[in-house]
Amino acid sequence: MTKRQTPIQDNTLGNLFAPALLDFEPAAIRMGTQWARAYAILSFPTQVGPGWLTELANLDGVTLSLHANPENPYTLMQALNRRVGQLGGQLDSAKNGPLQIGRLQRQITDAERLLAQMDAEQQAVFQILVVATVHAANAADGEALGRNLQSAAAAHGMRAVALSHRQDWGLQADGPWGWWPTGLQNDAPQTWPVMTVAAAWPFGSDTINHRSGIILGHDQQQGLVMVNRWNPPKSAGLANKNEVRIATSGGGKTFGTIVTVLREWIQGAKIFILDPEKREYQKICRYVGGNWLDAAGGSTRINPFQPVSNIVASDPDAETDSPELALRQHIQQVLTFLQTLLPGLDAIHQSLLAGAVRQAYAHRGIVETVDPLTVPADQWPTIVDVYEHCGDQQTKTTGHTQEVWADLAALLQEPAVGAFAHLWAGRSTVPVTADADFVVADLMQLHKAPATIKRAQYLNVLNYFWDLVRQSKADRKLLVADEAWMLIDPQNPETLRFLGQVARLIRGYNGGLMTITQKVYDFLAPEVRRDGEAILTNAAIRLLLRQDKKDLEYLVPLFALSDEQQSLLLSADPGDGLLLVGNSRAWIHIDPTPGETALIEGRRRD
Repeated sequence: MTKRQTPIQDNTLGNLFAPALLDFEPAAIRMGTQWARAYAILSFPTQVGPGWLTELANLDGVTLSLHANPENPYTLMQALNRRVGQLGGQLDSAKNGPLQIGRLQRQITDAERLLAQMDAEQQAVFQILVVATVHAANAADGEALGRNLQSAAAAHGMRAVALSHRQDWGLQADGPWGWWPTGLQNDAPQTWPVMTVAAAWPFGSDTINHRSGIILGHDQQQGLVMVNRWNPPKSAGLANKNEVRIATSGGGKTFGTIVTVLREWIQGAKIFILDPEKREYQKICRYVGGNWLDAAGGSTRINPFQPVSNIVASDPDAETDSPELALRQHIQQVLTFLQTLLPGLDAIHQSLLAGAVRQAYAHRGIVETVDPLTVPADQWPTIVDVYEHCGDQQTKTTGHTQEVWADLAALLQEPAVGAFAHLWAGRSTVPVTADADFVVADLMQLHKAPATIKRAQYLNVLNYFWDLVRQSKADRKLLVADEAWMLIDPQNPETLRFLGQVARLIRGYNGGLMTITQKVYDFLAPEVRRDGEAILTNAAIRLLLRQDKKDLEYLVPLFALSDEQQSLLLSADPGDGLLLVGNSRAWIHIDPTPGETALIEGRRRD
């Protein structure tokens, strides 16, 4: 066995920092009294996520270097096309067994994926080399560390192999000078697109930490995930304070939302929550001394014809608040509410219904020149006024017009004087000012009501909260629209359009809209896609928890999800998900405190 020894002169400055002797054995290195071994990573997983080399780089006694040389994309694409053809020919061979067929199919898939990334995404590509060196005090400890390295690599779909008779080249490649030695030029097992190279960098961080705000949980490296939607750092790239949360049933979206709103509330934000189905926010609302509203027709009524008393103009940039503008915009909200309650009306029915609404206000002496602040609560019209006006017109007209009035009266009968009159037939009993800092409106008792009734009341409550939000531009406000898919009606895009309007304007009132849904494909129906997609993609904060395959098909192009992220989302545990904040994204686990967990689960008694 021949050993190459390189003594270093005692009179050199380098002797202060370098060992007195380097001894290169076939599979080890002696550095003075230290032992080392260089390994090359010769195979890699087909799918990777952010920071996927981090674990190897952070192993005790291990240093790791990644080398990347740019490739000529045209030459590489030609070579890949030839390789795909060759692999296809081998796959067609009758001699291939099941194992060989599977290996060839994976190679073809990998080559085709790389071609697609180079062609469609215009990604640069690189030839790569990854070298890791184990350092120890003696050979026994070094062998043990080497086995740890190989085991960790194997667990992630990689293979670490000692560089036999090339330990000197391995040491040079793993040094801090960025040199890819000529002796290892042929040891690049793969070609990677630039996104894979960037994701592999072990010292890069894929965490999200604004250094202030609320802590949402931890990332995969156990780093804190901290988000400040109100005063984010400029580098965060947050254009608004809005958030979208998407998860399948059981994905942990409600539990995580309660943790979020509790922490935002503790830091001074006012919270408004629309809870349409499960009464999951009642305990927490009452614990913090909030205002819980049974908006399904209990003791709470929100008259859609009666605005909050000190409503302001909805344009946050307006120099003055115009009473005429405020009332005109409120009447438009009423018409949208009625279109939601009575979907499918033709133009004639809609026109006469709009006239009936205006007449109901005029009959109470409320015209556009009247300041809404001067109107007593008992003077506002209700749905009964519109119903009675339609009935009166039915007796005063003939022909087709009479039939239209009769249709409208029949359609309004149940909401005005029938089974659902308790929802809207009377003055509002809800607070007209945003004095409470935690308000929950509950619609659970409507779970057996027709979809049009539930959708109309959802919109009605959202209108009410929107009026409360607009009362002040000083306080921080977070408006939570849970199960927002219930608002969507392809026959009446105005409902979703209103939610989009709230999303656009709420920033001007120092507020943020949190839209929560488990049926993302409803937002992307052709009739509403323009407004639905804008709500999902324009929110600066997006949290994707566990998904089913149908929803994931829609989410992949919306949020440019990688193969690895797709796999994680399909199998995520409750509370685990992909968080996208501005220009950053990280896989996180939402961590409630023991006190929060006990409070949410109803075990806390204090």
